[in-house]
Amino acid sequence: MLWIALHLPQLPLDTALRSRHNPESDEHTTPLAIAENKRIGWYDRQAGEAGIRAGMSESNARALSASLQIVARDMQAENRALQEAALWALHFTPHVALRPCGLLMEIAASLRLFGGGERIASKLLDGMDTLGLQASLAFAPTATGAWLQAQCPQSGIADTSKTGALDRLPVRTLEHAAPHLETLNDIGCHTIGQLRRLPRGGLTRRFGRQLLGELDRAYGQEAEAHAWFEAPTVFHAALELPSRIEHAESLLFAARRLLLQLTGWLTARHAAVAGITLWLHHESRRRRDHRSTPLPILLGMASRDPEHLTLLLRERLARLTLIAPVIELSLEADRIVEQAAANTELFPTPAAQAETTSRLIERLQSRLGVHAVRQLALFDDHRPERSVITPALTSAPRRGGQSSQPRHATARPAWLLPRPLPLSTQGHKPFYQSPLTLLSGPERIETGWWDDKPATRDYFIAQNEAHCLLWIFRARVPKEAESGGWFLHGLFG
Repeated sequence: MLWIALHLPQLPLDTALRSRHNPESDEHTTPLAIAENKRIGWYDRQAGEAGIRAGMSESNARALSASLQIVARDMQAENRALQEAALWALHFTPHVALRPCGLLMEIAASLRLFGGGERIASKLLDGMDTLGLQASLAFAPTATGAWLQAQCPQSGIADTSKTGALDRLPVRTLEHAAPHLETLNDIGCHTIGQLRRLPRGGLTRRFGRQLLGELDRAYGQEAEAHAWFEAPTVFHAALELPSRIEHAESLLFAARRLLLQLTGWLTARHAAVAGITLWLHHESRRRRDHRSTPLPILLGMASRDPEHLTLLLRERLARLTLIAPVIELSLEADRIVEQAAANTELFPTPAAQAETTSRLIERLQSRLGVHAVRQLALFDDHRPERSVITPALTSAPRRGGQSSQPRHATARPAWLLPRPLPLSTQGHKPFYQSPLTLLSGPERIETGWWDDKPATRDYFIAQNEAHCLLWIFRARVPKEAESGGWFLHGLFG
């Protein structure tokens, strides 16, 4: 087994900073500290430069910095942030366990899929940065060992696959050693390795069985049990913005946090989305005047790739003009479909090529608009000029299946002229660059009487002296029988 521990040492501070960050402003903010029970627990860099320290009373902290902003710890906001981090972690493994200030993940089965533990660790930290969370990360064969190593701020991405790495950790990293730190320091026990070399019977009598059990779990000598995080049955994500956003492109930073949660939830559910809607909730001057702008995005092929969805959203936001400042975002999955994980392929397959085409269509729709991208479709009308329409492409193009529309028994050209071209006659034969020879026909069409645009024609396939195949017809009513009644309607490629 291989575990990753993701420790969030500044979680209370990060949740407060996320609500203060404005992507449209780079102004210097005031110092910030988080207080619990009237004592400073966490503080940002500016507060640290002013001399603020953990454990300091609120009154002493304000005396050092008159501009210091002190915020009470918000446990509900921290829980929401942990849920967001867990949804992102589900991209890499279904075995995710929550800790009070971090996550534990078992990734042994995911190493080959993602190209090794280092790549998983790098992507995890990138996602934490997008979510606005500071994290330290460590590997270990045991969950407790990884968690102990991740709590050391200097470790960054650490590997505790060797027991010697655990021996060097300070004893204060052990949760059950906290009540006994003074005693341990007095006897010269400063590291976990030194504590482990003490007699087990004496450790149990002086410090209790829990401390010894934590040591055993860290070194794999005692089994561990974890309650795995389960994604909610219904996805709903909303984000209140720290201030009024007046430019649509500035919303991408916040919207990406929602996309990471959505794609993690989809991965856990073995599903994908064929369309999403980002709701922009605007500031209202009157309490009852609450307006929202939907921003739908249609996908040619269902996906749960966060980078692909971010790209489509960036295209839509780039051409959007806000009707009013935005104060909140919410994300909805319009249509969820089951989708297993993609298999890796050595050579290109038709499915992979179809996916490339679908993604091109999605980008064009996001950039130009849904109704700007059209497709050919058959229509139930015998008149050739009305039998093909170009509706907007609102769903994925069909692949490999037969059209539900009936096919014509006779051959018809793919290229029709915008208007039938009248032909002259020479020697009682239709003429186009040269006299035409009729090869097949007639195909008689009599229709259109119900909409006052009747078509009474006999169609033929003809050939000229240059061996070009033409699709011509002869009108059978006097109204269309001008110039001998022959018309050129299409060309065969």
